[in-house]
Amino acid sequence: MGRGAPSKRTAGRGARGLDGAAVSRSAWGLYRETRRPGAPGLGKRVVALPGLVTDVLRGRYPGVGPGKLAGLGLLVALYLVSPLDAVPDIIPVVGWTDDTAVLLWFLTGLTRESGRYVEWRRGERPDPARPGPDLA
Repeated sequence: MGRGAPSKRTAGRGARGLDGAAVSRSAWGLYRETRRPGAPGLGKRVVALPGLVTDVLRGRYPGVGPGKLAGLGLLVALYLVSPLDAVPDIIPVVGWTDDTAVLLWFLTGLTRESGRYVEWRRGERPDPARPGPDLA
C-alpha cells in the first residue's frame, strides 16, 4: 500500500480518542509528572484543586479560561447523567467503563493543571499559558 492512503489499521489513529489506553497513558503521564524533581506532588495538587477552580472561575488564574473549565465540566457532567453513551449503561459494568474513562480524563487533566497552578502560586511561572522549555 502506498504512503498516501492509510490502511484500515491506522485510519482511525489520527484523532486521539477516550479509549482505555488513552486514559491509562494520561494517568501514567500524570504520575511521572508528579515524580519529577521539584514538581508538586499528587497530594499538593489535589489540595490545590478547589483554589484552582475558584481562581479560574474568578478570572485570577491565566492558565485556563473560565469558559473552558465551566464548559468542559458541564459537558462531562451531562455525559455522565445522559442516557446516551458510547456504551449503554444498561450493560452492567461494561456500560460504566466509558463514563469512568470520561471522568478520569477530566480529573487527570484538572490535576495536571493544578500542578501548574501550584507552581504559578509559588511564583515559579508567572504565566502558565506559556510553559517553560522543560514542558514543551
